[in-house]
Amino acid sequence: MNKIYQFFNERWAIGTDEYRRMAVVLLQAIKSGQIEAASRLLSSNPVRAYAADPYLAARYELSDTDIPSGSVGVITLDGPLYSWETLRLEQYIDAAMRNDRIAGVVLWINGPGGMISRVDIVAEKIANAPKPVAAYVAGVMASAHFWIGSAAGRTFVASPMGEVGSVGVMVTYQSLKGFYQQNGIDYREIYPDAADLKNKWFRDIEEQGDETIIKQRLADDHLFMSQAVARYLNVKYDPQQPLFRGATFTGEEAVAAGYIDQIGTLEDAARWVLAQDTVKKISTQH
Repeated sequence: MNKIYQFFNERWAIGTDEYRRMAVVLLQAIKSGQIEAASRLLSSNPVRAYAADPYLAARYELSDTDIPSGSVGVITLDGPLYSWETLRLEQYIDAAMRNDRIAGVVLWINGPGGMISRVDIVAEKIANAPKPVAAYVAGVMASAHFWIGSAAGRTFVASPMGEVGSVGVMVTYQSLKGFYQQNGIDYREIYPDAADLKNKWFRDIEEQGDETIIKQRLADDHLFMSQAVARYLNVKYDPQQPLFRGATFTGEEAVAAGYIDQIGTLEDAARWVLAQDTVKKISTQH
């Protein structure tokens, strides 16, 4: 139930089409009483991680101290990113950084974005990682995934037809008052006078149709996200630029604009990580 609650109440950085598609399936499951099925659906795209040799021929746990020296950690982000998986991503990155047999990390990304909780934290962790981190866009890297991927040291996209961008945030609002009234249920939310600002954004929409408060909060979130992405990409933040207004770009367009470094393979990303690790070792020896 907690995951279902979060789904409908969290702030998101995600493409609306993907959100609506998930919401329809969830609501159908909830309406039919399949709460457990709905919860399982929200756990269907877990963040996964393993370490591999340079040719990605073998798989090991990130904490395994018996893996070959110079292995690359591969962390897979496939599908919507939920807040509980962002925490798992942090844990995987920490494990890879602690293991002295892992040279660095490749983030394998194919996702439309997700909940924004802790995305800023994990993006900073990637940007300031003591080992090289590359991002590999297998298909889509949008919204929250773009925020995360932009923090990597170098980003590769698998195809000129890949899709990246969609910088922006959103939240959804659902009212059950009509449902309760139709079913003869007298539902009320009662607050003490001293808590007149509690849940005010929700109450303003419910009672007056006024979205002012939540729009300002979303504007603040959007600015924070946009400025972070600009900093990671080393570009000037300009609110009039399509990038910071939620536009998406093909892989080819993103490379031309400097939002992605190059078209390449997962192996290219792994070789870049190993090259950066080698350069770092040589520089520390002199």
